[in-house]
Amino acid sequence: MEAQACYPPPMPNLIFILLISLAPLVSFSSSSKHESLISEIQKAWNQTKTYQADFEQTVLSKTLGAKEVTQGRMFVKKPLRLRWQTSDQKAVQILSGKEFWQIKSIRRGKQTQVDHYSDISRLGDLGALTFLADEIDIRKSYKYKVLTETSSQVTLALHSKTGGRETILAEILKPSYLLAALKLESVDSETRITFKNVQTDARLEDSLFQYQSKPQDTVHHHVR
Repeated sequence: MEAQACYPPPMPNLIFILLISLAPLVSFSSSSKHESLISEIQKAWNQTKTYQADFEQTVLSKTLGAKEVTQGRMFVKKPLRLRWQTSDQKAVQILSGKEFWQIKSIRRGKQTQVDHYSDISRLGDLGALTFLADEIDIRKSYKYKVLTETSSQVTLALHSKTGGRETILAEILKPSYLLAALKLESVDSETRITFKNVQTDARLEDSLFQYQSKPQDTVHHHVR
């Protein structure tokens, strides 16, 4: 069933949380101290064309004191193809270029509600999604600062040079330089997404990043 185009859209609860506009919380300054470290991270990122991982997302509401935890699996095929699904697969989100689908199973799985966005970049800064799923150049794309570094992990703050308001805090494992966690914070909430069982260079079918409607699906096409 095709629904009429509508706006404003409902707020998706997983990937879309990465589009929250955040004020920079880090003071960035140029430094050559960590140039070799950034080179190692960039090298590992360039070599990783596909990956999949289990995730756990924790969202803490500062105003209500409530905490929501979601678990599932993420699949990435660069550039800009990402699938994010909960463990019970009742919620699936798909990014393919700028096109985005949010798919929810409702009424005990008897019906599926789909929200479709032809160009999600119109709704906010794609900074975190770009970092997760695109072919990025850290030095060209971001102001960056190494916040902490140990023998096993580095925490990196990234802020887009294009002037977006979002600051990404990325925890990266050493010596693999795989992404271990992302942290984002706003005035009202704090979000932490941890990644485990990361598999790189996995063979991922293109069908993972496509949506095929079914007769029982209710599809809302959102335009701006």
